[in-house]
Amino acid sequence: MIFDNLFRLCSCRNEMHHSDEDYLLHEQELNRNLSNANVQRVQVKGDGNCLFYALAQGLIYEMKKDANYFGRQLQTFGLSADLPLTSFAKRLRQICVEQWKLNEDFYSQFLSTENISFTKELRRFSKTGVSDSILGDVVPLTIANTFNIDILIITSLANLAQIEVKPSQQSSSTYRKVIYLAYNQYDLGHYDAAYHRN
Repeated sequence: MIFDNLFRLCSCRNEMHHSDEDYLLHEQELNRNLSNANVQRVQVKGDGNCLFYALAQGLIYEMKKDANYFGRQLQTFGLSADLPLTSFAKRLRQICVEQWKLNEDFYSQFLSTENISFTKELRRFSKTGVSDSILGDVVPLTIANTFNIDILIITSLANLAQIEVKPSQQSSSTYRKVIYLAYNQYDLGHYDAAYHRN
């Protein structure tokens, strides 16, 4: 549960009330953390689907770079680098819901401390635009598990600049694709796509 505990520190369900000054502080810290990690942010729209847009951008980028292996792997999930970003993101949300249903025993443990029905959360999260959810916090792990990739989340927190998400079941592969995300914790939170500068 290390992932769960770390991620809740910068979860979108932050109970604090924020000001414009807080937003600017988070932006400054996120930019500092991105610079220190040699990662560049690419903004995506914030309509409750930002995590999926950000993941979609990173996955499409990697699919185009490695069309023969990674591209074909993701095509088995109904994903194509030629899909519009919104359609790709919508499919990613569907894949997460499918994975949660198939692996309920594993993913329901993230709700164990909450008095929330897993089935009710699944129904709620299957709707586009829903992000403020405990299952929303599990999306990076679900995507990492499903596609056998690493996800590096650069945050807007000084004391937790990065969260590394790895598949739960480590494969024999010594190399996995890395998808980068930029996460601003301000208010309900916002994800942007990110790329490692070469």
